[in-house]
Amino acid sequence: MYEILDLAVGALKSGAIYALAASGFIVIHKATKLVNFAHGAFIMLGAYGAFVTLTLLKWPYWVAYAAVPIIVGAIAALVEFLLLRPLRRADPFSALVATVFLGVAMMEIVRLAYPAELLSVPSVLPDHSWELLGGIVLTGETLWIGTGALLCVLLAVIVFEKLSIGRGMKAMASNYRGAQLSGYSVAVTYALAWFMGGALAGLAGVFAAPPMGINPDLAISLIVPAFVAAVIGGFDSLKGAIVGGLILALVEAFAATYISSAAKSAASFAIVFIFLLVRPEGLFASGTRRHA
Repeated sequence: MYEILDLAVGALKSGAIYALAASGFIVIHKATKLVNFAHGAFIMLGAYGAFVTLTLLKWPYWVAYAAVPIIVGAIAALVEFLLLRPLRRADPFSALVATVFLGVAMMEIVRLAYPAELLSVPSVLPDHSWELLGGIVLTGETLWIGTGALLCVLLAVIVFEKLSIGRGMKAMASNYRGAQLSGYSVAVTYALAWFMGGALAGLAGVFAAPPMGINPDLAISLIVPAFVAAVIGGFDSLKGAIVGGLILALVEAFAATYISSAAKSAASFAIVFIFLLVRPEGLFASGTRRHA
């Protein structure tokens, strides 16, 4: 019993990062109906932004959490404006394919800029840990990332559900032409969606940098679980991202412990295929479809 609880506590850190990464995926898809396969590259940029802020510039951690998401969000909005918007007007499928190659290009550019294989940043609470019931140890890093990342997702839920920004995105996703007739600007709504999605990706990168390390392959390491978590929770549900991220982290932890470390990746692919076959709308289906 205590071993299971220990695995669950350990999975909290990964699950929170997965949930935050998935939330950026969902925001862009919910507003634009485009699956952004460059999302992992934006997470990677957030991690490198943390490295520059904390290690090179030696600024405090709060600067990384405040500035890096804004910068990555601005980059994402600029990418949408300069590259993807013209492609979407011609052919939506072209924009989808472009995100794949855009993500690869960003990874290779960063690889050239930072040839070191693995960079690191210090943990937020490196010297803090608490022993819980049964000898279960809760580290400061796990507590910070687990609660902090999940609170950021909850904040995104509030923004999307309660503020006018979110209402515009939901209206655009539900009825494209109806939203335009209601006065919502397509260009502004899409730019805001990409900014918000990029900011959440950058924030996920800042949270992921201390426990996972920083290298270009982080883009691939996190885009897969982010996608899987989004599928589990429902690709249009930010609340589902939390549940999906935590479920995936638990499945990975149990697979790695009771089967083998190689089974960790296999488990994530297995669970996404199961959901796509049995419940493709995810656990928290929104019940909305885009109308022409």
